[in-house]
Amino acid sequence: MKGDDIMKVHVITGGGSGIGYEIAKAFDSGLVIITGRTEEKLKKACEELEKTGKAKYAYKTCDVSDKTSVMDLLEFASEKGDLMTVVNSAGVSGVGASVEAVLNVDLKGTKFITDAAYDHLANGGVLINIASMMGHIVPVSDAYINELIEPDKDGAIDKIASLVNGNSDNAYNFAKLGVIEMVKANAMKFGKKGLRIMSVSPGIIMTEMAKNAQSENADIMKKMVENTPAQRTGKPEDIANAVKFLANDDASFITGTDLLVDGGLSLVLKSMYQ
Repeated sequence: MKGDDIMKVHVITGGGSGIGYEIAKAFDSGLVIITGRTEEKLKKACEELEKTGKAKYAYKTCDVSDKTSVMDLLEFASEKGDLMTVVNSAGVSGVGASVEAVLNVDLKGTKFITDAAYDHLANGGVLINIASMMGHIVPVSDAYINELIEPDKDGAIDKIASLVNGNSDNAYNFAKLGVIEMVKANAMKFGKKGLRIMSVSPGIIMTEMAKNAQSENADIMKKMVENTPAQRTGKPEDIANAVKFLANDDASFITGTDLLVDGGLSLVLKSMYQ
């Protein structure tokens, strides 16, 4: 196949549910490959997507915290056509997860996705990492910035873990700062290859993960909504719409940056945590 006849391929990690599922649904052409760790969940999600979406859908299991698994995923995707989009939506929250799990999935997993996307994206392709508004409450510091940008280096995860005092929520915040800073650190490298890279930082988006967090931190969540200029929580579609725009050629001059989709909550978030 030549030119426009080549299938355009889009990969959505964490595409079996929540934000990732809505992002997968937002694509209206090409082949969308959703990934996650549970095959049965992915299979069911694919069946539902095929009823609602305009694109073609497929799935492949992947553990983003496993470098080999990530490499296999993007090699598989690139064999299907021109890999144009990778959206890394896979992640765990600080609720019910260990510090190690949060850092390995949310931080180290993002590094593995970033490196593999650089190797496999076709010219004009884009990587969009899902960060969080919570990454904006952690100060950028020379004391740990290198470990956040290169968490796969020896001792990096251990150093970050030592800073969060065994608190998984703190680990999540540090990990999401790492996602944001990783984008900045890789922008020039990606650009020289004709690629774009950016992150999207959701606010309170009412997925199942957020509902679990709400049940654990009801007072904090209530206060956050009250202090959100938009005066509401977000919907997965709010993030999917932002991602769809950034992945489109209309956003071809946007790279190396983070887009906050938080209803304005980040404007007051730091003061709430002081």
